Amino acid sequence: MKNTMFSQKFLGVFICIVLLAMSAFAVNAEVLVQEAINNVAKLETISLELNVEVLAEGFSQNMVMQIESHLKEGVGRLEFKAPKEFAGQIIIVDKPKDLFINYYSTGQAVRMPLSQSAQANTMGMDISKLVELDTSDLSNLDVTRYSFSSEETVKNGVAAYLVIVVDQKKEFGTQKIWLAKSDKLPLAMESYDSMGKKIMAMTLSKVEKNKKLDLKKLRALPAGAVVFDM
Repeated sequence: MKNTMFSQKFLGVFICIVLLAMSAFAVNAEVLVQEAINNVAKLETISLELNVEVLAEGFSQNMVMQIESHLKEGVGRLEFKAPKEFAGQIIIVDKPKDLFINYYSTGQAVRMPLSQSAQANTMGMDISKLVELDTSDLSNLDVTRYSFSSEETVKNGVAAYLVIVVDQKKEFGTQKIWLAKSDKLPLAMESYDSMGKKIMAMTLSKVEKNKKLDLKKLRALPAGAVVFDM
């Protein structure tokens, strides 16, 4: 359970970073924001690999996750590939069936209504938004709170915008976000604490848009899984 709480915490931070990036563009270039949201809305499916490095005093954790989401049908799947203690853990978001399922490597799965999913993580943010690429919270952000800068650059061989967002209340520290120029989807993120120390880095790779995804496979749990309802 401790590992699960930790993973949910950084996923909440990921969601916040993506939304902060878009809020920064909303201040500087509303057309780019609208284009980004429109491009996400047009996607039927997306599949990607998310590599995450979490840094702390005397501690470093590297994680790899596979995310597959049928955005049009509202069914998504996140599966941990590394490290060993997380490998095999699966999170399933199923809007049509109003289900949020967390399967652990122990063979047990917790199943709950989507309305309760936000209560299952330590930051009070809904993990389903990560799987769905949901930007609905964008309008609720106080963009006057953040100072920012942006520039054109290249990230991992891809033309990109680099956005640097600084929280003036210093609750989130500084965030660096690279967005692909072609579709404004995130390529990578780095998070720094209020003292300027890097605490997290993320890279999105193996991104495939509008690939045929089998809904049965997205919803499937490993054979022998024991499901508990909440």
